[in-house]
Amino acid sequence: MVFACGDPLRGDDSVAPVAVSGLPSGAAALAEVRVVGALEAEHLVDLPAGVAAVIVDAVVGPEPGAIVELSLAELGARAARVITTSTHQLPLDRVVALAQLLRDEPVMGRFVGVGIEAVTEGAELSEPVAEALPAFRVAIARAITDLAGSPDSPVG
Repeated sequence: MVFACGDPLRGDDSVAPVAVSGLPSGAAALAEVRVVGALEAEHLVDLPAGVAAVIVDAVVGPEPGAIVELSLAELGARAARVITTSTHQLPLDRVVALAQLLRDEPVMGRFVGVGIEAVTEGAELSEPVAEALPAFRVAIARAITDLAGSPDSPVG
């Protein structure tokens, strides 16, 4: 399952939905893609047993256009340096941690993000984020295909 977080009306915050809309067909065929404004713990808690998640979002902190790739386990440990911009009720690392507590088994998967420059209502993607879009799509596709190839954690 791929969760693309972001608001399509808020400039660089729209990068995840924009990126997943242009995934290579091979990767897109391997996973169900859901565009969510904000990731909720229920999204992860409701995953079928053994299905991995790829969470895609914009992040504040890294240089605009820089790609950030972490396992979901690593996400919590790096939370102080990776801050998502979506309007989550809880920060993304805490959403993942809460889902881990509420499930009988850990949520397996990856986080793929891109550093952003500006979140402005009604704006287009900033230049560095738009230029990073092809590399961002490659990173998302790689996460999907890597997880789909793992018999322990297929992408749903």
